[in-house]
Parts: sequence; C-alpha cells; structure tokens
Amino acid sequence: MPTNRLFRAVLLVFLAWVLLVLTRGALAQDQLMKVKGGHQLGETAAQFFAEGYEKNALGACTTGDFKSVDKSSKRQLKKYCADLDDARQQAMSGKHYDYKGGGDLTEMRTDTFTFNGGRLVKVELVYSAPNAEVNYRGQKFDDIFAGVKQAYGPPTSETTEPTKNAYGVEYVAHRELWLLPGNAILITERPGPDGSTTLEAFTRAEYDRTRAAAGKPANPLE
Repeated sequence: MPTNRLFRAVLLVFLAWVLLVLTRGALAQDQLMKVKGGHQLGETAAQFFAEGYEKNALGACTTGDFKSVDKSSKRQLKKYCADLDDARQQAMSGKHYDYKGGGDLTEMRTDTFTFNGGRLVKVELVYSAPNAEVNYRGQKFDDIFAGVKQAYGPPTSETTEPTKNAYGVEYVAHRELWLLPGNAILITERPGPDGSTTLEAFTRAEYDRTRAAAGKPANPLE
C-alpha cells in the first residue's frame, strides 16, 4: 500500500541520517589532537621518538659524530644520548612515564610529555610570563587563552581564584577547562612578574585518571 511504502521510505531516510550522525561522532572522537613538536595525543611512543626533534637527536646520537666538540662536551653529549635512549625505552615499556622535552628558549617554555600504555596521553607546556630580566620573552596568559579559544571555542568551565605573591601583592589567577569528545585542555595561570601559564592537553582517559588520583571522580554527565 502507498502508506506503507511512504512509511518505509521515511524510515530509511531517518536511519540513514542516524548512521551519518553516529559516523561523524565516531570520527570526531577518533581524531588525534595535534600538539607541540609535530606530535599527536594518542600516538605510540615508538612513533613519538621516530619524528621531530627526538628523531633528529637520536639520529645524531647513532652516528656518534662528536668530532667538532671538546672532550667535556663529548662526555655531556654521550650522557644526553644515553638519557634520551633510556627515555625512549621507558616510554615504550607501557609504564606511566614523564619525559622532559627540549622546550623552547625563545618562548621561555618547558615541555613535559606523559606516556601510559605505550602511548602519548598528556602534554604539559609551561610558559614563563614576559618580564624585563629575559627581555620580555615568554607568553602571557591572555594570548595563550585567546589562541586555544579560537581553535576550540569557549571553554567548558572558567574559574578564578584570588592569590598573593611573596610580597603580598594581590592577583587573580584564572583556570580554563575544555572538555572535548576525546580530549581535555586545561590552562592554569600563576600571575605576577615571575609568574607562568601552564597549558595541558590530555586524552580523556588520562584526564579522568588524573582527576581520580586527585580524589575528584569523573563526572558521568561530562
């Protein structure tokens, strides 16, 4: 009957639409977040150390070309190479491991990459606030926040907390959190002349693990 055919046609269109929505959602969750150093959250430790700065450093260590440096520098380089190879082995072992990256002196930034289960699960970038002692290099909280907001939209939550430095000067510290389908981003400000801004990107599993370890169970509604 025409009515039955119409009903089946409408049902097929609806099911096709549901399938499209679910497929897009799955793709969004599976997409890896790009982070500093040409890496991606969720990539394997083997992949991490086979690209970018780490690849070049390990390659130089393999060649052992230390002819152009003095003896003291040679000893330092050999120790650095041994430490870098040990970091690679630790990250690939599957244990929870923090690797201190090279950072960036031009941005007054230090980097820490966290591995768990043989995969990159967290990146922590700590930016020193600009000040006269370092020729005003560094990054301001406002600039870091604006960049993340432009890329991912408004944060899921925003909090502020009054704080004081060692001299009793009062400041307001900001904390911005983005909860995404497969990742979480957290910006934490430590204001003041010698302050800093910490930018952290997690896989959602690592973010939930971190909250649980801090005594804050994951919100099932988030």
